[in-house]
Amino acid sequence: MSSGCISSEPQQEKLHKNCLIELLPSNLLRRRPAPSVRPTPEEAKEWARSFRHLTASKYGLALFHVFLAREYSEENIEFWLACEELKTCRPNKLSVKAQRIFDEFIAPHSPKEVNLDALTRAEVTASLTKRPDRTCLDLAQRRVQGLLERDAYLRFLQCELYQELCKPPAP
Repeated sequence: MSSGCISSEPQQEKLHKNCLIELLPSNLLRRRPAPSVRPTPEEAKEWARSFRHLTASKYGLALFHVFLAREYSEENIEFWLACEELKTCRPNKLSVKAQRIFDEFIAPHSPKEVNLDALTRAEVTASLTKRPDRTCLDLAQRRVQGLLERDAYLRFLQCELYQELCKPPAP
C-alpha cells in the first residue's frame, strides 16, 4: 500500500480516487477496454440501486472491497464472496471448501471472523456436521449481507469517491 495515500489521523482520513485506483489489482484495470479506468457516471449510479447491482460490477465490487479494507471490515465482503463461490463449487470439493470458509470466517477466533449471532453460528455449525451442500452457509451469508446493506454499503454510497464517480466528467 502506498504510504502517502491515507492519513493515519481519523479526521483527515478520506478516500481519494487516485489512491483507491492505486490500490486496485492491476489486472482489473487492464480488463477495461476504454483508455480510462474510471466507470461512467451511469455505471456508478447503477451501484446505488442495490447491493446486488454493486456486487455485479467488477469495478464496483473492487472499489467496495477497498472501501471496506479502509474501514478494517473487508472480512465481510470476503466471506460473502466465498459463499458465492461455494454455490458454484464442484460437488467433490464442496465439503472441503465449506470447511475452509467456516475455519476462516465463522469459527470462534478465526482469522477473519465475521459478526454472527450465536444462533446463526450454531445453525451453520450443525449444517456443516451433516453433509454440507451449496446452501449450508446461506443463513450466515444473508446475515452478513444484511449487515453490509444496512451499514457499509450506505456509507460507501455517501463517500467522496463514489460521489465523484457519479458526477459527469469535466468538459
